[in-house]
Amino acid sequence: MLEEFNEYVSNYDMNNPKIKLKHDHSIRVMELSLKYARLLGFSEENINLAYIIGLLHDIGRFEQAIRYDSFDDLETIDHADLGCEILFEENVIKKFGIDEKYYEIIKKAIRNHNKHEIELGLNKEELLHSKLIRDTDKLDILYNMAHLKQIKVVSTNEDISPLVLEDFKNKRSVNNKNVRNSNDKIVRTFTFVFDIYNDICLKEVKEYFKIIYENLEYKEKLKGVYDMVIDYIEEKIY
Repeated sequence: MLEEFNEYVSNYDMNNPKIKLKHDHSIRVMELSLKYARLLGFSEENINLAYIIGLLHDIGRFEQAIRYDSFDDLETIDHADLGCEILFEENVIKKFGIDEKYYEIIKKAIRNHNKHEIELGLNKEELLHSKLIRDTDKLDILYNMAHLKQIKVVSTNEDISPLVLEDFKNKRSVNNKNVRNSNDKIVRTFTFVFDIYNDICLKEVKEYFKIIYENLEYKEKLKGVYDMVIDYIEEKIY
């Protein structure tokens, strides 16, 4: 499976930082999905599916990078929808030797991994995997921000926008359309916590949030939000 994935990515220029970024991200999310599927007691069948979905969840990013030289879904194309088109309409999924009976679960999980909310009407297996890939994708984004710093986190002296603050206070993910400045982006990152489905992931989330916050230049602008997020996590895990 990994060999086939690397073969697919080799069609793109690995010297392109965007391609390398998403290749490495896909491998890490695959590993996180495997780790948490086991910790959550998934069946062997579902552990294998979690591995596959983790590896393929961002397959649309490679083509997005080439077509648009950007990962901004709002300005270009929804990368999850593009990934499903590539896999299931262009039949790239056939390269990976996956039993067709799993196609719909894989498709639903990939399509839902980046949406503001998971679509209604999913069956038990589709929902299980949609929740896991959303969690592990966020974990690796936070890992990158905290440790790799390929995803930059920049605070400023600006106030948090009212609609962003309203989303935060109501414990919901920030709507990208309401983001106006750098501090809004940080608050959007902190609201990842309200969209984590498996509480077992929260200890890792807390660790990354602490590092991200400590590295901020204008901590005072984000302190209230940060304190509330840490309190929320501690209530959930203790």
